Amino acid sequence: MAKMGLSFPYIGKYNATDDGVVSYTDGQVLAKAVEMSTSIEASADNNLYADNGVAESDSAFGGGELSVTTDDLTQDASALIMGIVAKTITVGSATVKELVYDDDMNAPYLGLGVIIKKKQGTLKWRAVVFTKIKFSIFDESATTQGETIEWQTSEISATIMRDDSAKHAWKREATFETEAEARAYIKSILSVGTVEEPEEP
Repeated sequence: MAKMGLSFPYIGKYNATDDGVVSYTDGQVLAKAVEMSTSIEASADNNLYADNGVAESDSAFGGGELSVTTDDLTQDASALIMGIVAKTITVGSATVKELVYDDDMNAPYLGLGVIIKKKQGTLKWRAVVFTKIKFSIFDESATTQGETIEWQTSEISATIMRDDSAKHAWKREATFETEAEARAYIKSILSVGTVEEPEEP
């Protein structure tokens, strides 16, 4: 089944109880998706040899890195992923929201979900949720506008971890017949309520 698209990255703040119940709050759209990639680390194969051959083999998830490129990041999304409490300030006659990146910021653990569009005969939508991640402080870059517009996107990186559930999940996924079903799956996991979302293409 060939991949042919990426859409609707959602995030939610990660919570876990002492008895391993994982949940999410403050679910929202991160931005419009441009690109996503992961690099997963696994432990080396641990082989059991018997009768002069490999009888059993085991390897385990050891962590990973996630990179997400979006069209832009809203202030609300930036505040959530960096753990910043927005402040309201007055500039002239205007009231604006300000984010201050300082010693008080504390990037929280999050869950992140995306939808991967696929085709093998018919279209399918694969919903993928990374159950526990933490974003790194992201870089800023921009280029002045010339005679033609050079589109500039935002790239952010996160560490992928196992969550605190009984079996320490790190990814959940399901494939659906429609994008709407895939979105509903992710939104139900990450507790995304009625939020302003990017318009469908």
